Amino acid sequence: MRIVTDGRRWPPSLWRKLQIGFARWVREALRPDVEIRANGKTYRFHCEGRRDLRRCMSALVKEAGTCAWIASEVRPGDTFYDVGANIGLYTIMAALQVGPNGRVYAFEPHGANFARLVDNIAANDLARTVSPCSFALNDRSGLIPFNYISLMTGTSNSQLGSLRDGEEQEFRPELSEPKAAMALDDLIAAHDFRPPHHVKLDVDGNELLILRGMTRTLMRTDKPRSIQIEMNLRGKAEILEFMSRHGYHLADRHYTRSGLKKIAAGGDPEAYAYNAIFRPVST
Repeated sequence: MRIVTDGRRWPPSLWRKLQIGFARWVREALRPDVEIRANGKTYRFHCEGRRDLRRCMSALVKEAGTCAWIASEVRPGDTFYDVGANIGLYTIMAALQVGPNGRVYAFEPHGANFARLVDNIAANDLARTVSPCSFALNDRSGLIPFNYISLMTGTSNSQLGSLRDGEEQEFRPELSEPKAAMALDDLIAAHDFRPPHHVKLDVDGNELLILRGMTRTLMRTDKPRSIQIEMNLRGKAEILEFMSRHGYHLADRHYTRSGLKKIAAGGDPEAYAYNAIFRPVST
């Protein structure tokens, strides 16, 4: 902030400049850079608000099972698809696992989340490893309404082509955007995307549509070695049947920290969303 005065009186604009300067200071104070050090690696994230900050600060404990899956199964040189990347927590973790010879494709159609995802890719110097994709994945290619449940960064549950969230609750969108959508099979066949070794699929209830758009990928000889799918109330039975029909079995499951607390208090494990890890039957 630059203040110009003659030394004898406050300029008329000084109070306004002080207000602007204080607002800028507050804004910067609420936009911290978070650095997480774990397992010999350092992850850096830029935060725009409390939702971003909460996601980053709880990254290793909210979905400890996801972190363990990435750390134990993603190898140097692998290709990792992060479908529903949000601000990029698991994108960054996977990118440091695959290394400079690997590739991570991070799909995030939410505009504000995508901007933060790009910031975090840059903060970790991973532009040569991560390909951020602002379009959506689906069972078909075309323009489909993307309905924002919130415009703020770090939020989830916005929906492609639906006005019901992952728990089947109707919502009124803050904004509806015509969003380009692609089938994963088409990306590999027509746009030279590397076939995935691992897929993280977390799109708040639209998982089955994306799986249908990657049918050919699941039938390849070099099919994905593992696929983690968030199992919401919508389509849970259909996903289990679909994966079984395409040669995958449910190898493991893990819950979020809040889900584990509810189960420990006597809740039905099937009543809460969980992350299911599928592997080919032959392995």
